Amino acid sequence: MGENLIINAAKKSFIALKNPYQSVVKAFPENLNYFETKNVDYHYIGVKNKKHIPRSLLNKLTNNGNYLLHTVDAYSLGGRAVDISLKNPISGKPMTGSSSGTAINVLIGINDLGIGTDGGGSVLAPAMSVNLFGFISKLIEEDHVKQFVNQSTDKISFTVSIGYITRTFLEMQRALSATFPELRTIVKKTNPLSIFTLDGQKVASALPQENKDIRITSLSHPDIYGPREPLIAFLETHLANCDFLISEEGPVDYQGFGDTVIGHMGEKTYEQQLLAKKGLIRVINMANATAIVVPKKEFATGYVLICESSFEKIEPMLRFAEKLALPPDELINRYFSNFDHYFPEEFL
Repeated sequence: MGENLIINAAKKSFIALKNPYQSVVKAFPENLNYFETKNVDYHYIGVKNKKHIPRSLLNKLTNNGNYLLHTVDAYSLGGRAVDISLKNPISGKPMTGSSSGTAINVLIGINDLGIGTDGGGSVLAPAMSVNLFGFISKLIEEDHVKQFVNQSTDKISFTVSIGYITRTFLEMQRALSATFPELRTIVKKTNPLSIFTLDGQKVASALPQENKDIRITSLSHPDIYGPREPLIAFLETHLANCDFLISEEGPVDYQGFGDTVIGHMGEKTYEQQLLAKKGLIRVINMANATAIVVPKKEFATGYVLICESSFEKIEPMLRFAEKLALPPDELINRYFSNFDHYFPEEFL
């Protein structure tokens, strides 16, 4: 078992060092030394190259979950919502930002967990754009991040949330368990779940038949692809009255270009911005909420589950998200994690 662990870890580092998508700023192959001394299945972390993510978080993940820092990741210039320097490995279009490199490095299998920062969708949107799980919460290193006040391209002030990106729901559970010991002690909710949704029929049809202890309420709502201010107010109004809210969004940055920088330059570019299908994911952090993106089978599309930032609401939201979670797409996983694709046998 130990030899296989070393070989798999070495392959991840070889791909990181080759950097086929220009998504790695720095790699740490010396992590292999850990595998030599301990027969432990370490999990690799990639971190967005931003000061908002403190070393204390990595120490917590290392101590509680056997995680190791493997890469420092590229991100879009100035926190832009699309990264014109990187390509989405699946579609070949500009990669969604700003935690662009972090999402790519999880997709291609060199990292198990990506850590990014989210101001207006910068973790949730990149995760969704490559069919990964994404999670953000104000509760992750809250005291550290609140010292950084940012402004969005459409002039909304906010403090960022730290967020996670993973290929599987099990890995997301693992990371959150290592981050939040509090979740292990929360008594599971016994009353029926109260879920607000933008399309109750779609959510109901996605559930296993045995789930009858759920109250689903469809809400009238602003255009989720329109201006942010009404959406922030919408979330702040309704999240207090439910366990969590569900929105279905995407395909992200596939039929359009979801970016304010170009989107403000006339009617045609604004239409392209709306076609990018970024909805509530753009305002969850600005509403001080917590959310998880659960990818669907369809490309760059997923369910967005949103709740108030309290452990009492996060716990049932995560349990419900598990019911919606699918395993990684077999073809995508096989293609992008295939070591031989990056180091093929060449003509001599």
